[in-house]
Amino acid sequence: MSKEISLQKGITRKSCLAQRASLGEKERDNKSYLIQEKVMALPEYKQAQTVMLFLNFRDEVETTGLAEAALAMKKRLILPRCAPQGILLPIEVRNLREDVEPGLWGIREPKLNLGEIEPSEIDLILVPGAGFDLQGKRLGYGGGYYDRFFMRIRPDVPRIAIGFECQIIDQIPVDDHDVKMTMLITEKNVYHFESRKQ
Repeated sequence: MSKEISLQKGITRKSCLAQRASLGEKERDNKSYLIQEKVMALPEYKQAQTVMLFLNFRDEVETTGLAEAALAMKKRLILPRCAPQGILLPIEVRNLREDVEPGLWGIREPKLNLGEIEPSEIDLILVPGAGFDLQGKRLGYGGGYYDRFFMRIRPDVPRIAIGFECQIIDQIPVDDHDVKMTMLITEKNVYHFESRKQ
């Protein structure tokens, strides 16, 4: 990554996260509910048997309800665990109270003793982010965990970013390794992007 792009990403990330942090708790909860409803209404979500999502941290879109709903719908629920060298481990969770613990940075993660699944088993993945644009580009938190993980899932798997409308900007600075999203879901819209490739 060039120093210039790295610097641009840092500035953009800070700005997008400040926008997200400016939402009040009640507003964030209301918008999160609308996003969850949109996710569960997607044909791609309804058809998916094995769903990977993340448990929200700080002021991210609330996803605990989505995780509970996936289990109630008898879907296989996969949660990510951060490992050294920027590796994301996909782990199946059957009980959100018993199978989850605070991991790196205090983020709720699946317990390591549950064991990984094969990434090829995943049918749909919901992805967090600091910022997004309407060309399908996503700005992560700087670790590259998801971009590396996308190389391990099937190419037909929908990569769906979820975030608030206030996190959308005109242009996300990107590198060659940054992977585009299939969709972006906010409280206002479901944005579809043409390519599932980079």
